[in-house]
Amino acid sequence: MPLGFHSLSDGSDGATSEHELVDIVAVHDLHEDSFEAWTHPETGALWLRDFLPDHLQAARVLAYGYDSSALSFFTSDAPERVQRMAESLVQELRANRQFAGTLKRPIIFVCHGMGGVIVKKSLIYSSSRTAPKVSHLWDQFVSTFAIIFFGTPHGPVIKSTWLDFEASMSSTLSRRSGSFSPIRRLTRRLEEGDTDPQLPRLVDMEFAPLINKFHIFYLWEQLPTRLGDRWDFLVHPHSAAPSIDNTESAAIHATHSQMAKFPSRESPDYRTVIAALSAYSEKAPAVISNRWKQADRALIQLRIGEIQEIGGFAFDFHIEKPVEQHKINVPVLRHFHLPEGRTSTYIGREDILATLSDSFFPRGSPVLKGGQKSFVVFGMGGCGKTELCSKFASDNKHEYTAVFTIHAASDETIKESFSRIGELAGLQPTENAGKHFLTQQIEPWLLIIDNADDGTLNLISLFPSGNSAHILVTTRNRDFSREGTLGSLELKGLREDEAVQLLLTKADIPLPWDGAVTKAASLITEALGYLALALIQAGTCVYRGVCKLGGYLDIHSEARRKIAKKELSTGTNQPGNTIATVYSTFDVSLGLLLKQPVAISRQDASDLLSIFGFFHFEFIPLDIFSRAVMKREAELNSQSSPAKSWTSVLVQVAIRRLSPPVTLPGFLKPIDGKLDKYRIDWALAELQSLSFIRSDGKYVSLHPLIHDWARDRLSSSERHIWSSLAFNTLMSSISLPPESSSEMDGSFHRDILPHIDACLAEHGTPLKEEIRAMWGLRFQIAKLCQPTLLLIVRDQIQQHAKCGYVFAERGHFDKSAQHLEIVRDMLIKVLGYRDEKTMSAMLGLAGVYWGLGRLEEAIALQLSVVDTRSHLYGPTHKSTLQAMDQLGKSYWLHGQYREALELQQTTADQMRATLGINNPQTLAALDNLGVTLGAWRRFQNSFQVHNEVLTVRLDMESYGPNHLDTLTTKANLAMALLDMGRTDQAKKMMAEVYRERQKQLGKEHPWTLWALSYLAKVEIEMGCYQQAEELLTWGIEAGIRSLSEDHLGVLMGSGHLAQVYARTGRLEEAERLTLDIIKKIQPSRGTAHPDCVYAFLKLAQLYELKGEYEKAVEYCELGLERADMRITREHPLAQDLEQLLDKLRATVRVVDTESDMATLAESNREFETDASSTTPSTFKNRDKTNREGGDVKSDFDEVEPRFSRNVTW
Repeated sequence: MPLGFHSLSDGSDGATSEHELVDIVAVHDLHEDSFEAWTHPETGALWLRDFLPDHLQAARVLAYGYDSSALSFFTSDAPERVQRMAESLVQELRANRQFAGTLKRPIIFVCHGMGGVIVKKSLIYSSSRTAPKVSHLWDQFVSTFAIIFFGTPHGPVIKSTWLDFEASMSSTLSRRSGSFSPIRRLTRRLEEGDTDPQLPRLVDMEFAPLINKFHIFYLWEQLPTRLGDRWDFLVHPHSAAPSIDNTESAAIHATHSQMAKFPSRESPDYRTVIAALSAYSEKAPAVISNRWKQADRALIQLRIGEIQEIGGFAFDFHIEKPVEQHKINVPVLRHFHLPEGRTSTYIGREDILATLSDSFFPRGSPVLKGGQKSFVVFGMGGCGKTELCSKFASDNKHEYTAVFTIHAASDETIKESFSRIGELAGLQPTENAGKHFLTQQIEPWLLIIDNADDGTLNLISLFPSGNSAHILVTTRNRDFSREGTLGSLELKGLREDEAVQLLLTKADIPLPWDGAVTKAASLITEALGYLALALIQAGTCVYRGVCKLGGYLDIHSEARRKIAKKELSTGTNQPGNTIATVYSTFDVSLGLLLKQPVAISRQDASDLLSIFGFFHFEFIPLDIFSRAVMKREAELNSQSSPAKSWTSVLVQVAIRRLSPPVTLPGFLKPIDGKLDKYRIDWALAELQSLSFIRSDGKYVSLHPLIHDWARDRLSSSERHIWSSLAFNTLMSSISLPPESSSEMDGSFHRDILPHIDACLAEHGTPLKEEIRAMWGLRFQIAKLCQPTLLLIVRDQIQQHAKCGYVFAERGHFDKSAQHLEIVRDMLIKVLGYRDEKTMSAMLGLAGVYWGLGRLEEAIALQLSVVDTRSHLYGPTHKSTLQAMDQLGKSYWLHGQYREALELQQTTADQMRATLGINNPQTLAALDNLGVTLGAWRRFQNSFQVHNEVLTVRLDMESYGPNHLDTLTTKANLAMALLDMGRTDQAKKMMAEVYRERQKQLGKEHPWTLWALSYLAKVEIEMGCYQQAEELLTWGIEAGIRSLSEDHLGVLMGSGHLAQVYARTGRLEEAERLTLDIIKKIQPSRGTAHPDCVYAFLKLAQLYELKGEYEKAVEYCELGLERADMRITREHPLAQDLEQLLDKLRATVRVVDTESDMATLAESNREFETDASSTTPSTFKNRDKTNREGGDVKSDFDEVEPRFSRNVTW
């Protein structure tokens, strides 16, 4: 049996550079070797050597051999054996890669059977190798990109099945050798019960926290194995392919032993595997390269800082101890996310930790009583509440399946915390998705709600429903103690012995401590009130050498006197005595900082601390500073570049002379004309060394008390200056379109939202009211006489634009509108209506108005821009056509189908002639035109337009078949095919779009759910009602999680579901659902919108089916009234209503209107809680209301219009 690694393909000839190569490592199952395992018995083809290199020429292929006897997995010492084999795999793979020069190259594992158990165990082992002397073994964990499991058991194995399998093999070997084989001896031992069939499950439990780090493909055997006189699966599908989000799975048409052996390249199973390997090999190099950059930074921080757990950057690595092998019933800890306040040295509080443990785990078991299980820890800032909860979570993580933290300091951080949980769960990064995921947990899990200090906070609303959650709350607000169903406690200072230990540990004074040391420490701890945060600061000062232990109180007393003197001179209120004590320790540390020998470094650190005081105290992204530096460098380079003409030189000189001094911190100002981008790193290192900040390499956080002190130490005039500096620094990191986009900067904008809010709360709006109020002659005089003021106003307008852009991009349309309205108004004053910047601002504001449901205002702005550009540039200019395209989409979304068709036809024709058919804007305009043609039931024309667009996109290298815009065109074309009755083609194309969007965007992304709804619509038309209902039921639930229950996309899916109910005879359910849709859709779309008209048509048809003809007549008449308001009687929808009304009138005589209304109201009461909201008369009188809306269309049947994904507001 060949052991160790064997190279099957070098792969170096197939790559243009080393950075394109990957290592594919194959690990076989029991009773096989590294060659036999992958060789087909009939053809003799070893597919890893004979087939794979032809398809993946940039892959080095290795086969690994090990002692694969069953003794290794099914005896009492199996855990130890598997551990040794896993460690050997790690060591041997490291050695192989080192000598081959392929360290840090991406790894893709291919595992068969129990080989997968060894690979998982090896990754668990490698993930914990971060200590200095073994960190070289971390290579396997960081470099692994994907794992393909062939029939690997991930749960308990069935003992009898393996016994029969072993007996069969024992018989075969005995006949060959004539001896009593080891396998027969093993079988006897297994029959005597000397085994642990839970081993694969135990390994999977340990592997669970790592699973999200890799791409996983589960393959299961589709044919049973012969076991003596019976047939059975060696590894059942539910064990081989567990249902886990963000993983792939497929069946292999073979038995367990044959599933990893392929006879030819044409084998369908081989093609399934090679397709996955090809995709992984293409994506892996870029991902692993980026992962190693993060990992290298993480190792550096592990060496130089006190941070023990690196949890805040994108690639979380696992450094926990493996789960004990004998603990079979330990919950699987899939998520472990503590507050940022955790440090590596926790001292004391044993009695309080015991109280918490007894509350949540009375008599050693989780509390079982129903309802919420919460405990509140309250106390002043700096007493160690967050540390306590983190310590409790770490000590008891074996009791939980997950630990999550909600940062409750503000509404924005709460929303962001839930959004991150949703993202971790593989759902959309939304608040609703995170809350939904938490409510689905069944086994015990822990939720830490940290810094819930605001007395106006509805704390109970943060508690997840269900009985499985344990909830720990930290707060300074004593009133919240009543929300602890299991109890509450006030956390005060440490005990004296605990305080002395913490102080001396932080001061790094070696044991043993003599009497003089402990006495000096006792005096310090008493003076600092035994508060943990103050003691950490004091210990750090002693450790950094600012004073000896015995001299600290003198320095601290001096700092106290300075605080008192400053407060007396400024007339400010003194803080409480305890707070003043803690503040004094910070002042001592700051004094140490300012005495550092490197002047620039100490000043930068002090500046940075002042800036942090005006951001939110948690999760300050370091990208703020790196982006600000890059933008400042670009500005400086543009200023130094030679001008194109002497007039340009004069203009540049004039602007520089008139421009006010740049209000930015020192590290964003050049020295000798150049910026030093490393100054910020040195400043952060200084602050971290003094325990002022915590950093994980991506974010910085401050303790709330340090954050308060960073502001409180400043005078009122200093606060004004530093709040401006903080705001300007933040604005310097933001780019506006076209330099920015949602794809490029979406996550960064999400991260900075709390910090924009915090800065605006302190700084106020950039443009003050007195400047905004200037108008007419006064403003014109200011423009001429005060050119510097004009330049200041220009910069402040840009800051408003940046705030409005970020708020709009993250869906905060109300805040965005406030800023963009200022931008529009000021640009009109400064530049006039006809300036391009003014028109761009108006278009941006129009998009925000769409988000708020202020549709008429949005269209008015767009129409103004179209008219202005037409006069300035002409009707065929590119800018004019862009504005016309946007206006056409707005007409369509607003239900003005006639105006939309006329304008879109003109726009598309002009773009085709001016820009060409291959221009992306032309293609988008044509796609939109095709949708509008479909709305007018010109299905053949719609099909021709979409088919032309698809043909062009497929031929263009920049698109291709799976580009998101191409998928949108395919979806539109599929609906056109459906409208023409070509249902088979429509289903095939729509299923392709749905699959590809799932792969690229995630299964709960709004555009994926949109495709799901289209696919369900096709299923309905094909009569596949059960399939459609299953799709829609899940899709609507996902839409509510990701969007909201009254979002237009959710209502569209609900309309399709109402169709299913009606066509399967569930008329009452269809009626209730349709009435609910109408109630929700009118406020967002308006009473005259075609969607409402269409809903009334469907409701009338439904009442016709029920034999309630009077109601049907009333809704037909109401629908026609609404049609007259916008689409007119010429539209096919209005004509459908007229035909139905004629049919109904021929069936029944219409009764008196007032009597009819009363009858309708009475009959509706059994279906609606508020009958007055669902009668036709009520629909007639209901006014349209505005609310924050979305960008999704919501028709209910076969003529539902569709629009391009480019329609985004």
